[in-house]
Amino acid sequence: MSQLKIFVSSTCYDLSQIRSDLFDFLSSTDYHPILSEYGTFPIDPDNDTIENCIQNVDTADIFILIVGNRYGYITDTGKSITNTEFLYAKRRGIPIYIFIYKPLINILPFWKKNIDADFSDTVDSVKVIEFVNELRNSNKSWCFEFEKAQEIIAILKVQLSHLFQSALDLRKKIKVSSQPEYWKNLSANAINLALNKEGYYEILFFVQVLKDELIKFESLKFDLDYHILLGSKENIQHPEDLLKWIGEKLASLEHFAQSGMNLMNTAYPFYYAEPGHPSDLKGLYYVASSLARLFKEMILWSIDIKSTYMDKDFLFLRDTFAKCVVKSAMEIWEYPDRTRESITDALEKYIEGEITTVHATLTFDMDDGLSDIVNSEMKRLVDKYASQF
Repeated sequence: MSQLKIFVSSTCYDLSQIRSDLFDFLSSTDYHPILSEYGTFPIDPDNDTIENCIQNVDTADIFILIVGNRYGYITDTGKSITNTEFLYAKRRGIPIYIFIYKPLINILPFWKKNIDADFSDTVDSVKVIEFVNELRNSNKSWCFEFEKAQEIIAILKVQLSHLFQSALDLRKKIKVSSQPEYWKNLSANAINLALNKEGYYEILFFVQVLKDELIKFESLKFDLDYHILLGSKENIQHPEDLLKWIGEKLASLEHFAQSGMNLMNTAYPFYYAEPGHPSDLKGLYYVASSLARLFKEMILWSIDIKSTYMDKDFLFLRDTFAKCVVKSAMEIWEYPDRTRESITDALEKYIEGEITTVHATLTFDMDDGLSDIVNSEMKRLVDKYASQF
C-alpha cells in the first residue's frame, strides 16, 4: 500500500524550523511528506518553480497550509506561490488543514479598521493580512492558530485520526449497501454527500459532481485563458466561404444554447424531486456530467474559431465571434462554487433561525454587446463584398 502524500505549503525562510519539525513528524508516522526543500519533492527539470509546485499539489492526498508573517514570492497572477498552491488544492477538493500564526489573527481587527496603516513591523507585505482575511472570511475556511510547531503537530494528530476514521466509516457504508454502477465515477466527496443525506444534499451532490467533472477539462480553460491556439484545417479567404463558415458555426452555437436549456429546464427538474421526496441521483449525475461536456465543447468551439486561418479583413469578426460562448461557458464553470456558497450561507442562517431561499439559476446567453458587434461587422463585410457573392 502506498504512503499517504501530504503537501506542506508555506514560505520557507521564516518557517524553516516549523517545516523541519513537520517533516520529521510526518516521516516518523509513515506518511510521505512533500516539502520543496527536501529530496522527497519530485521536480520536472523542464518546468519552472510554480509548475513543479502545482504538479506536486496535484499528486498530494492532503494539503497543509501554514501562514506566517511573510507573503513570499509573487507570481505573474499577482498571488504568492503559497496562495496559488492553496487555490489549486481547493479546486482539487482534497482535505486542507490551515494554520495561521497567532499574531496575524490578533492584528486582523486593527487592519480592518485601519486598512491603510503601516504593518511592516509585523509582516513583509499587507498581502499576508489580506490572505488571512480571505481564508477566514471570504473562503470561510476553518483555520487553526499556532505559535509553535508542536501546536500544529498536536492538532494534526487529532485531525488525521478523524480523517482516517471518516474514511473507514465511508468504506463501511459503501460495503453494506448495494451501490449502482455509476458510483464508480464519483469522487469521495460526492459519495459522502449521497450517503449522509444531510441538508440540501441533492443540490450539493449535483454541484459536487459538476465541479468534479469540470476539473477534468481545466486544461482547456487554461488554453482559452492564455490564448493557446492549435493549427486549423480551415483557411477562409473568400467572402462566400466566410458566410458558409459563419452559418455552420452559428448552428453549433444554437445547439449549445438549446442543449443547456434542455438540461437545466427539462432534465434537471425531472430528476430533482419536490421537498420530502428523494431525488434521482443517477439522473442528477447525468445532468451534471452532461453540463461539463457542454462546457468542454463550448471551449473547444471558441478555440477552434480563434484558430481558423482567414483573410486579414475577416480577423476582427473571427476574434469577436470566438468570444460568443465564453460568457455562458464561464457561467457553467463558476456555478458549482457560487451555488455551494449560497447553500452554505442558507444553512448558517437556518441554524440561527432564519429561513432563506437558495437561488441556483444557470443562464445561457450571449453578451448583447458582442452580438451587436458581430452583426455590425457582418453587415460591413456583406456590403463591402456584395459583388463577390
